[in-house]
Amino acid sequence: MIWKRRPGGPPVPPDMPVRLPLRILAVSDVESKFIWEHFDPELFRGVDLILSCGDLKASYLSYLVTMIPAPLFYVHGNHDDDYARRPPLGCECVDGRVVEYKGLRIAGLGGCMGTDPRSAFQYSEAEMEKRVRRLESGLRRDRKLDIFVSHAPASGMGDGAGFHEGFRCFHEIHRDNAPRYHLFGHIHMGGSPVPGSRQGVYLSGATTAVNCAGYRFIDV
Repeated sequence: MIWKRRPGGPPVPPDMPVRLPLRILAVSDVESKFIWEHFDPELFRGVDLILSCGDLKASYLSYLVTMIPAPLFYVHGNHDDDYARRPPLGCECVDGRVVEYKGLRIAGLGGCMGTDPRSAFQYSEAEMEKRVRRLESGLRRDRKLDIFVSHAPASGMGDGAGFHEGFRCFHEIHRDNAPRYHLFGHIHMGGSPVPGSRQGVYLSGATTAVNCAGYRFIDV
């Protein structure tokens, strides 16, 4: 929701929420050679916030916050076990948390479907449902979210079988908390989709779910 002054009208009362449009750079799974090797500061000048949906090198995330003057929040992908020893410098983990930034309420749940004991970030459907319940307990009474960040998709949103299967319980977040956007990764799209394309974009009630493999710009 964007509150703004009507042309020629009275200003917004001071007790009402004020939110300016924000540009988010969402990244996941694939380190972009365009960003990594041919960084163009003009293209990223208006970025206010970076969100990582997982499975990216810690050094890549640290590079992003070095080159772009914006905070970076991340969740774990299923291949991010090394973050325990070498976390991304200058970045903040929001996995299993609810945070607020410039009027946006953001929640994160990393990991994917699976039961491999060697992975710290694989969960059964029942285990992820418990994580959803704990996450929702951290919301205020109105239970509203602006952005939900995960590594795996919700079921039926471009997912596959095995550890590429999406979580059914994520649809409960769409239904109960009505985030404007659900940003995820894990499912690598064929080719290199243009960041603004509709490939990998799905609707679930009031929520737009976006596969952010590579990188995307999201305007909120």
